[in-house]
Amino acid sequence: MCLATTRILANHLLLAVEQNQSWQRQESIIQLVGAGSEYVPLDENQILPRIFSLLPKLNFCNSSIINATLMVLGQYSSWLGHHQETLQNCVHLCINALSNPELIQSASIALKELTMENRMYMSKYLNDIFPIIKNVLENVHVQPNDRIRCVAIIGYILSAYASKIVIDHLNILLAPEVNKLLAYLSETNVDQNTILRKQNICTTLSFISVLITTIGYCGDQSDVDDNDQQQKAAENISEIPEV
Repeated sequence: MCLATTRILANHLLLAVEQNQSWQRQESIIQLVGAGSEYVPLDENQILPRIFSLLPKLNFCNSSIINATLMVLGQYSSWLGHHQETLQNCVHLCINALSNPELIQSASIALKELTMENRMYMSKYLNDIFPIIKNVLENVHVQPNDRIRCVAIIGYILSAYASKIVIDHLNILLAPEVNKLLAYLSETNVDQNTILRKQNICTTLSFISVLITTIGYCGDQSDVDDNDQQQKAAENISEIPEV
């Protein structure tokens, strides 16, 4: 998909918003925009800002169009990292959607991509994201894959922090999981629900593994264009209060 096509989609999206066209049409346009994410250069600063400025004006009357919009944010995570003035207007849509069972899958996918690609910038949202994800992780009805993505989000964010803050948050996140693991391992009725027991053990181990792995993530430093800006972000991180 070339930039000319993206420009056409931007015009159609503007028309759909101005004429208050159906959410189904708006969703279709958004999905097409997402399909072209791999072909848009990171320095594109004419068309995509127009598209992203229209997102808050979409007809969010159905979870389907919200999910589609969230997926687009994840697909453009690299581009958004190079246009942080646009990124800051998108973050809270993802954060708020985490609390909605109908949106948690797409929200966690989008937020995971955004935090992995832009961990230094996203680290300032720790105090906004951590309480919500903590509630998500404590919800027994959340699917395992969604839990894993949520813990990866926190891990990527914590990877930008000093060790003391990391340890403080690890104590909160890991204690329940370690207790679960010990409970699974100490079950005496090994002949009953053996498959479920193994699944629970594997899921808990995956949770711990992903958390530790993402905290150790350093990112691709070659993607940073402005070393001075990165240094300033690192200095600001140390001033962020703990949860």
